[in-house]
Amino acid sequence: MVQYISDSFICYFYWISHCHGRMYVGDTFPPSFTVPLSMKSTLRYGENPHQKAAFYGDRSLSLVNAGGIATAVQHHGKEMSYNNYLDADAAWNCVSEFENPTCVVVKHTNPCGVASRQDVLEAYRLAVKADPVSAFGGIVAFNTTIDEDLAKEIREFRSPTDGETRMFYEIVVAPGYTEKGLEVLKGKSKTLRILEAKRSGKNMLSLRQVSGGWLAQQSDDLAPEDITFTTGSERAPTDSELSDAKFAWLCVKHVKSNAIVIAKDNCMLGMGSGQPNRVDSLRIAFRKAGEAAKGAALASDAFFPFAWKDAVEEACENGIGTIAQPGGSMRDKDAVDCCNKYGVSLLFTGVRHFRH
Repeated sequence: MVQYISDSFICYFYWISHCHGRMYVGDTFPPSFTVPLSMKSTLRYGENPHQKAAFYGDRSLSLVNAGGIATAVQHHGKEMSYNNYLDADAAWNCVSEFENPTCVVVKHTNPCGVASRQDVLEAYRLAVKADPVSAFGGIVAFNTTIDEDLAKEIREFRSPTDGETRMFYEIVVAPGYTEKGLEVLKGKSKTLRILEAKRSGKNMLSLRQVSGGWLAQQSDDLAPEDITFTTGSERAPTDSELSDAKFAWLCVKHVKSNAIVIAKDNCMLGMGSGQPNRVDSLRIAFRKAGEAAKGAALASDAFFPFAWKDAVEEACENGIGTIAQPGGSMRDKDAVDCCNKYGVSLLFTGVRHFRH
């Protein structure tokens, strides 16, 4: 056993030193490697109270200065829990995708509100408004420094559902805080966890455990600028519709499959996640978006297996303006014909975004 670990570490060190700090090159992965884990803390419990748990930091050479939630600084609040780490990681990974000032609200690892605005206070309000019921007790992430004005807004903001209930959050995470901003935010709650994190690195190796083994894959780092949105319908999207589609597409990659996101004007209006069939996810997204969905863009994480009397036609009947999907179904032509019938622009991305 000692010899195996030693050989594996030597193999890992040789591989990483000859691959410019990366764990994979192209389609090639190391034949074996060791993940050097160091315990950072024991946790009160795991995903549920009857499960014991601990948190480990990854000291791999490829992760030096890589950023992310594991290396975040906690300025305030209760100790982090197992679920806190998962939710904070999901929120931080999502908000880090955006270049413009953005707020992301996450509940159970799903982004339930996303908005980008030059005025980050407005972005925060819109992100919460997307689904205020889910946002309550969630995680709020920003990709900009939190100053005094934003901190006051977070501290005092009332739920859009009744205009009275002060919003409660488990965690706020941002790349930085002004001295006054941090002081104000600490006054919101003794338990509010305030994290300062560095943007997560790209081209990371993603590991996931299955019984008796591990799955390894490269991280899903594709951005809208990396792909081509090809018009498949007779009507091409306007510039604003294309912008909406790209925003929805960037959001949907962070939603659990089957995933549907409806967005307009750089703001998520509704999303449906984790349903075994795409139609149910679509209906949930439309229920959350309401009348605002008319003329908006819809993004799907995978192709639509059916169109007529199914998800595509239902989206068209609900007044959606643009649909973005990977394509690749044997019935893609049905989706094109359906969109043509309703005058909806249909975009094929050629990129699937399954998230399990």
